[in-house]
Amino acid sequence: MKFFSTLLTLGLLTLGVAAQAQTRPAPRKAVAPQRPVMRNAGVKDGFMMTDGKVMHTENGHTMPVTALATLPSGVKVQPDGVVIMADGTTAQLQNGDYMSPSGRLMTARMKAEQDSLAKAAKMDPKGKNKKKGR
Repeated sequence: MKFFSTLLTLGLLTLGVAAQAQTRPAPRKAVAPQRPVMRNAGVKDGFMMTDGKVMHTENGHTMPVTALATLPSGVKVQPDGVVIMADGTTAQLQNGDYMSPSGRLMTARMKAEQDSLAKAAKMDPKGKNKKKGR
């Protein structure tokens, strides 16, 4: 009798392992690749006039400009805020003005205009903020 119960247990274990080996694993869900986390996500690379000083931000590190900086586009930024464009024209950076690494100049007034347009786009015709989910 002992032999028969041992043989029956061994047979059931073998069937259980065989049944598990024949089942298909669940299909894997596609996962979007993770983006690297940036510590200073709000800080853009480029040059900005702040409190009368030209500051250069690159890869999240901001430092004052101490020598003439030349961009790949041919634009030159001087430590005193004078910008010499590739075509030879000059401009003076004012507080809040921003120069992108590609050489695009954005004044504080242009940024304020864009912010007000973005805010207006979020408003409904009655002047109240639109709610999400409508």
